[in-house]
Parts: sequence; C-alpha cells; structure tokens
Amino acid sequence: MVTNRKDNSPFVLALTILNTDASIAEGASKGDKVLVCVRNREVNKTHPDVVSVPTQRIPTVLAEQILHESQKVGNQGDTMLFNCEEVSNTKENGHNEILFLVESLLSKKLGIADPLEGGAIKFSATLYGNQTGVANYPNLDDSEHLRMLNIVVHVHEGADLFPENTKSYDLVKWVPVDGFLKMWFRGKDPKDIGLTGKQALGVCVDGLCISSSADILESRTVMYCL
Repeated sequence: MVTNRKDNSPFVLALTILNTDASIAEGASKGDKVLVCVRNREVNKTHPDVVSVPTQRIPTVLAEQILHESQKVGNQGDTMLFNCEEVSNTKENGHNEILFLVESLLSKKLGIADPLEGGAIKFSATLYGNQTGVANYPNLDDSEHLRMLNIVVHVHEGADLFPENTKSYDLVKWVPVDGFLKMWFRGKDPKDIGLTGKQALGVCVDGLCISSSADILESRTVMYCL
C-alpha cells in the first residue's frame, strides 16, 4: 500500500554521471561511459542488490528551487525533461544549489570528498529530468510516491578517482552508454553492462532512478547524440 500522497511526495536526487570531455550542451556519444552502482543490501534496506545510478534523498526546498529556475521542454518515457543553466565546479561553488547537491552525494555515497576538496575532480552539471512514480519496497512490505530529480553530471577530470565500491555500493562501475541503454530497454540483464555471472547473481535492475537516467540518455533531441 502506498503510504503518502503523490502531490506531497519527497524528492530523491539521482545523478546521471558521464565520463566525457564534452560539455553538457555538446551532448554525449556512444563511446562515453556512465556510472552505475549495485546497492549494498545491509545499508540499502529499501532496494538491496539493485543496479542503479547514485541517489540520495534531498530537501524539498532545494529541489523546488532548482525546478523553479528550470524550463520544461518535453517528456521522454516517464520522465519530464528540462532545460537549466549548466554549472561547473571550476567556476561556481557550493552556494549554487545544483553544485551543492551533486557534491553532497558524491562525498557521502561515493566517498570522494578529498579529491573534490583538492580540485582533482572537475565536472559540469545541470538538471535534466524529473520522474514521479511509486517506489516499491517488497522486503519491507511498503511503498511510497517519490519525485526523482535527475541531474546530469559530466566528469571532465578525475573519473579514475571514483572508487570501485563504497559503504553504500558493492560495485561502482563505468559502463558504455550503449550497454546501459541495452540493459534497460532489452531485458534488464546486468550482464549487458559487464557484470560477471557471479556479480549478477541475485542482482536486479529496477527503480525510478535508473529509469529516469535511461530516459534522459535515450532522449536524442535533448542530450544523447549518436
């Protein structure tokens, strides 16, 4: 049973992180790589052993401020798409809402606070999508409405400093964009992104976060360039 109202649902931040030299305005190519994670079952009680992109619950006031400053441009799949100013951590600082949220998630969930603080990781970011839906937690016999705010991040330097695992994620992996899209749209098989049979055992591909990232990457007119 859904435990909250759709119009008052909390926000979760999802990051579609790409390793690329291109600016976000220039788009991405099939040769670029996107960051995926497998959630640790001890820490992630709601979605254990699930392939996802990095996520974190965020304050409603910050999410609504970013949406207020963005322009809706259409829909792709179940995701509402937006145009928003592109920001860079080499030019802006934590007073910018998007940079604050991105750096907060990167530090907490991916453990790269030190290289971020030292300037070794350089990235640009912008809001690209928002997907509203129901998150089901079968192991907890619960579900809730969520709003998944998806920010695209282009990592220009320091992608090699991302760890292979963290407390939140048993696996952190850069995978080709085309493999990511094949996994989501053609059967949700984690072996499509290079997981071994052992790594894929008991792992599923699901959730609003990865759904919204797939919609964004699939949107040729907005971001994804073949």
